[in-house]
Amino acid sequence: MKDLRYFDPNRRATWLELFFDLIFVVALGDAGELLSEAHDGHIPPQQIVGFVLVFLPLWWIWAGHTIYANRFDTDSRQHRLSTLVIMFLLIVISAQAASGAQDRYALAVACYCAARLIIAGMYFVSKRKHHDRGGLATTVGTVFTVGAAISLSSVLLPPPWSYLVFYAGILFDMVALVLLNPRLHVVPAHTPHLIERVGLLTIIMLGESVISISAALAHIAWTPAKIVAAVSGFVLVSAIWWIYYDSFHLLERRKLTTGHSILYSHFFLFVGLAILASLIRHAILGTLDPGDFRRLAAVGTVLFFLGKQYGYYREVPQLRPYLLTNTTAVFLLTALVLALPLGLEAMLVGLTATMICYVLLNLRYRHLVSPAHAPA
Repeated sequence: MKDLRYFDPNRRATWLELFFDLIFVVALGDAGELLSEAHDGHIPPQQIVGFVLVFLPLWWIWAGHTIYANRFDTDSRQHRLSTLVIMFLLIVISAQAASGAQDRYALAVACYCAARLIIAGMYFVSKRKHHDRGGLATTVGTVFTVGAAISLSSVLLPPPWSYLVFYAGILFDMVALVLLNPRLHVVPAHTPHLIERVGLLTIIMLGESVISISAALAHIAWTPAKIVAAVSGFVLVSAIWWIYYDSFHLLERRKLTTGHSILYSHFFLFVGLAILASLIRHAILGTLDPGDFRRLAAVGTVLFFLGKQYGYYREVPQLRPYLLTNTTAVFLLTALVLALPLGLEAMLVGLTATMICYVLLNLRYRHLVSPAHAPA
């Protein structure tokens, strides 16, 4: 079809998609308040789990819309209006879920299900796109409708069963899409667009990390230790940027089929980034117990590298030996830093040093990731 952006040889993310990504990060910021609130210097495990559980439905809405737009976007008025409504629902969900009030649970669930049903409806009206491959749109739309119905039924149950049923609806969506992999192959993912979308969202999240550093600096007395923490925090974010984007062009040159290896792995990457960003803030303000800092640093580092490396491991086989050895080296260095009896500022400097070490280790395979030698 002439109006289907899927066939645009020079396709780029639309201004609406950029706006959508920004709204998602704003919603994530509301959920991230759960990681910024330390009680007597501690962030209990249930608070961390709560953040992940709030983040998951927000991310799944973003991922569902991205999967749809990647294959069926025409940038029509209907598509724009539907997307804007979903963006508003994201804000409402994050505000209600982050509050933790049980009486707002039904509203958050209703907004989530409404967003998912809008995406399902977008699939149904797209059944004639890609000509005779329209059966794919109907099938995925049906899956999303059933998943939303399962999640919506959770409002009829008391806790904790209501939570289990709600997330069972999300799990149903994910498993069904994996089982539908052979069907999704008939309309492969538009690789450059998908990689650009996840890359743009990541860069916005890194920008939010810098904003959190700036906000923390507004509430401290300037001392040498605080200056070191602030500089280390910015260098840490910069090193993460370098690690993430240094070989990013390799993924753009692959021919993805479903794109699930990229989308699903970025869930872990985004959670890891959010945790590491919160640790920078706590290190500057000195508001977290060192033991909690160590545990969160270990979890954030593992999740970030798990999410970052999985896509390359699946899609760029020639990098696998380097990915395994480099990641193992960084994990060992991180474990060493966190095992030492250091303060928050010193541990943050150590984490920054481990990220810089990974950047230097990457130089060993520059000949593989340079554009001139990248696989076509």
